[in-house]
Amino acid sequence: MSGITNATVPNQVSAGLNQSATGPDQNQQEEKKPSTAEQNHINLKVKSQDGNEVFFRIKRNTQLKKLMNAYCDRQSMELSSVAFLFDGRRLRPEQTPDELEMEDGDEIDAMLHQTGGSF
Repeated sequence: MSGITNATVPNQVSAGLNQSATGPDQNQQEEKKPSTAEQNHINLKVKSQDGNEVFFRIKRNTQLKKLMNAYCDRQSMELSSVAFLFDGRRLRPEQTPDELEMEDGDEIDAMLHQTGGSF
């Protein structure tokens, strides 16, 4: 699956990913002029009910079904058994981060479908 990178970090937020040792002048230039790749990509966190977090970097115009499938493959789950929520609303696979006005670092909740419920 090209275009998506991910890493699993159980129960913690990983700060400072992709840091490199650079001089102060180089850091200022990077802050002033983000590269085209940085503007076109977004880092998203998918958090499960048990607190595990998986981080993804995808293009802003990539349909979320790519992220959903990658998450389910990595967690050995069926896509049909998981509901993905952003700001309390269920995500549709054809939606994109741009459509949803997602920002870098936003969190998507992955909830297992509950079947049954009666005693």
